[in-house]
Amino acid sequence: MLSTKNKSLALAGACAVALAGCGGGDGVVCGYDAYGDPIVCNTVNPPSPPTPVASANTFPVNQALVNIATQTYSYDISGYDANGNQFTIHYASAPGLDSTFNGQAASTSNVTESFYENGSLMETDTYVNYYVLSPYQFLGSVGNFAGGMETVNAFQALPDAGTVGQSFPELSATLYHDTTQTVNDGTLSEAASLNADTDSTALLCFNDTTQLTQAGMADNLTAGDSATCFRIDTGGNVLGMQISTPVNGVPTLFF
Repeated sequence: MLSTKNKSLALAGACAVALAGCGGGDGVVCGYDAYGDPIVCNTVNPPSPPTPVASANTFPVNQALVNIATQTYSYDISGYDANGNQFTIHYASAPGLDSTFNGQAASTSNVTESFYENGSLMETDTYVNYYVLSPYQFLGSVGNFAGGMETVNAFQALPDAGTVGQSFPELSATLYHDTTQTVNDGTLSEAASLNADTDSTALLCFNDTTQLTQAGMADNLTAGDSATCFRIDTGGNVLGMQISTPVNGVPTLFF
């Protein structure tokens, strides 16, 4: 998959020991996160996401997919809860060395995701995506967290071009506890879509639906829906990101 790992952001830790250092308003506790640690109010109204505009342009979907996999980029995007707490994802991707995946020769990209709560670093996760080119096919990924191995069972190539509003079934995969692939953590299905963004760009989104086994729930993976979107132009260049994923159990848009 090209999306973030299938773990909800249950961010905690730093605020439990130093509320004043968490950047949350006047330090008044507004609630508690998924670990039971306090979170604080933010007296500043959070920004609203941009209003999407449906572009009439045609976008090179498959070329954009190749660019997403093979180019170097990094973005910081933020989401907010009802109390004004700010959660930030730093997402970075860079091409890696040639390798193999389940015995098949593969190109790779190295992805790092760091998660912040009110400016405090909570967690950093890394994983390696494996794919082949000409034509592009995603094979799977291996992360540094329990439940972090994904093996693609079926992949459907994306079209060369598309317009805003179109969606394309892409893949189905099995999630495993680790690289031994002996403990099944669940299944994932993914569809790509071109979503409205601006009059000259679109969001190429990878929409995941995850179903978990008991082992997957024990590994703190999250069932349900999430989406990772890449802002692309009519040349297929990657210009930015949006991510939709649960934070403390609440669906949250990072932009």
